[in-house]
Parts: sequence; C-alpha cells; structure tokens
Amino acid sequence: MKSRLFKHIYSTTLVTSLLTGGVHLAQAAPLVATSEQTDDSPLSLDFAIEQALKNSIDFELLRLELDITKYETSIILREKEGIKKADIMTLADAKKKFEDAAKAIKEVIVDEVALNTQKNNIQLQVQKAFFEVQSLEAKIKAQKKSLQRQYWLDSQETEAHKNLATLEASYKQALAKLNDLLNEKADKKWKIVTTDLTQHELLSLEQLQAKAYEKRPEMIKAQAEIDFTQVRIDYTAEYTALSTHKGIIARNEHKKAELQKQKTQKKIGQEVSDNYTKALAAQKALGENTTKKETAWERYQATLDQYRLGKASMKELMEVEANLFESETKAIESIYQYNLAATTLNQSTGY
Repeated sequence: MKSRLFKHIYSTTLVTSLLTGGVHLAQAAPLVATSEQTDDSPLSLDFAIEQALKNSIDFELLRLELDITKYETSIILREKEGIKKADIMTLADAKKKFEDAAKAIKEVIVDEVALNTQKNNIQLQVQKAFFEVQSLEAKIKAQKKSLQRQYWLDSQETEAHKNLATLEASYKQALAKLNDLLNEKADKKWKIVTTDLTQHELLSLEQLQAKAYEKRPEMIKAQAEIDFTQVRIDYTAEYTALSTHKGIIARNEHKKAELQKQKTQKKIGQEVSDNYTKALAAQKALGENTTKKETAWERYQATLDQYRLGKASMKELMEVEANLFESETKAIESIYQYNLAATTLNQSTGY
C-alpha cells in the first residue's frame, strides 16, 4: 500500500497528466505577421491580444521551456515511482524518492507561473496600446465634427486645425506602438472594433481580491513552495523525527513558505484595493463628464435654433460650440481613463 506522502505527491491532476504522457502543449502559431490581411482589416481587442501572444518570441521561449520541463518531470516521476517503499531504509533514500519528485513538480508550476506572468504582461501592454489608439481615433472624429459645426471658419490655420494635426500625429505614434506588439508594419491601418469596458459591471472588492488570491501567479508559486516544504516534513516525520535537526529545518522552511504566502497575499490585496479605488474614481468621472456632454449638446442645439431665428448672436453660438467640443473631448478621455483603470484592475486579479 502506498504511504500517505506517496499519495500526496502522485494524486494531483498535474502529476496524473505528466505520468500519462499528457504533457504536450498546443503548438504555437509561427512567429510571423498575418500577411494575408489587408489595410483597414477589422481589429478587435481579443484578436490583437491573440496576435501579440502568437508573435512574442519571449512568450514562445517560455512556452517551450515549460514544455521541456514537463517532459523532464514526467521522466523523473516515472523513475521515482519505480522506487519501492520496501527499498527505502533511510532518510536519504526517502529524500531521493519524495523530495526529488516534489521538486520536479514545483519546477513545472514555477515555469507555468513564468509563462502566465508573461501572458498577463503582454495582454496588459496590448490593451493599453489598443485603448490609446481607440481614444485618439474618437478624438480625431470629434475634432472633425467640431470643425464641421464651425462653418464660420474661413482659414485652415486655426487653432482647431492645428489641434487636429497634433491628434493625427499622436494617432500615428500610438498605432505604430500597437502594430509593434502585433509584429505588423508600423503604418498598418485597422478598422478598430470598439471595446467599451464601461458596460461591464465591476465585481465587489472582496470578490476581486478572492479572485486574485486564487489566480495571481505569485500566489500559485507561493502555494507550490508550501506544498514542496510539506513533502519534506512528511517524509522526515516518517523516516526519522521532526525533533531532529533535519526535522526542525523542514518545519522552519514550511513556516517560512507560509509566511511568504501571507506577505504576498497582503501585498496583492492592497494592490487590488488601490486599483479598485482608481476604477471607481474613473467610473464616477465618466458619469459626470457624460452628463456634461449631453447637457452641452442640448444647449448647443437650443442656441443654434435661436441663432437661426436671430435671437442668439454668433459669439454665443461660438461659445456653446466650444463648450460642446470640450465636453465631448473630456467624455472621450474619461472612457479612455476608465478602460485603463478597469484593465489594470483586471490584470491585478490575474485574469
């Protein structure tokens, strides 16, 4: 019959997969751009992330490293499984079987953590770049609409035209940054599929923190260290005594791992809390600026009607149009800031 600690090592889903040969990861797509796509192809946020992950050399290197580690670990586990309990006579024998196997399993988890951390970082970079392009595109459209409303302008050298040129230059820079992440030509154009995170309801802070404690790579790595040190305690207790120097060291290592996890959890909890506060503030600002934009639009329409009837002056019309454009720009910026805040909050929960 297998001992308790033998079951502890070999009963997990991960280990079962390794021992049965189910260790191969899905092959990544070639690290090349999708050349068959033409300019102005639709680009959604999900597709942008997918392309960035496919074309990231760093991500592919980590994926291959994990694949290698899984195969190596499956070999080690099969070797250790072949060691019969009856052949284990000393603490050193137990270490060769149980600790070596547990260490191999931990290395798989550590490599998975590294891969998922890189994935999270790439996702965050793409989301920020995508939302910047989306925001600048919206600001350019708003500026052009404002220029259309300002029929009284008789020059192409106004402040509004200069502002439009500045926005278009910023748009090109943001687009180049996004395309670099996608491994595309810097000037490749896209039909951006609008993504609006403002329509998604925020979970409670407690729910988000609970998700982070479960999903964050740092938490998974910390738990893996606890599990590893527990194996050392188990085989030490079975083949000697925890009161020995080896036993004391094993218990202290386990306590250190538990404390490190507590420290990590506290840090993550505070990070999620801070990001949640920023998201709520961005949400509030968005609501206020959206209301101001609607009010400014109503005032502009009323003033325009009055101007056509000769009951409002050109100066009044110019003032309300300027106020409308400012409110439209602030509303667009508020959407952008909320998208960034929500994205950062999501990233801090581990996705």
